[in-house]
Amino acid sequence: MLTYIASVQFRYVLLLNAVAALLPASAIKGRINDPLLHASWYTLQQHSAILVVSAAAVLGTALTYFIVARDLRRWWIFALSGSFTAMFPGFFYLLAAPPDDRLFYAELAMLILGLVWGALVGLTIYGVFKRQSHAPDPNNRIERARER
Repeated sequence: MLTYIASVQFRYVLLLNAVAALLPASAIKGRINDPLLHASWYTLQQHSAILVVSAAAVLGTALTYFIVARDLRRWWIFALSGSFTAMFPGFFYLLAAPPDDRLFYAELAMLILGLVWGALVGLTIYGVFKRQSHAPDPNNRIERARER
């Protein structure tokens, strides 16, 4: 069940995932350097980084929700999740953009930067979710008192 506190945490995680994907995606700046400028399927006038960063943020938040729902709260799982989110722009451009030698080195730089930066953001997200203290159940306290 999604509580108010959990929804606030996931909004914070969405913001952190957007920041995680934004830094590697900023390696390609300007509309003239847009990897999808000559792609036939992307006809919008906006820079494709808007699409890539928002998709990475949503996928990273969904991955974090899955991790928390399955109670897989280990620091290395969150670090890998953050790295996946931050490396998503590089993988997306590697698969979706027309091949170009100049673009390949930028994509490689995005992957390396995303690996390191995403791990740091993933550890920050781990700090948000590692200590989830729930309020004690008052009924449980009464039952324990009756057993004594």
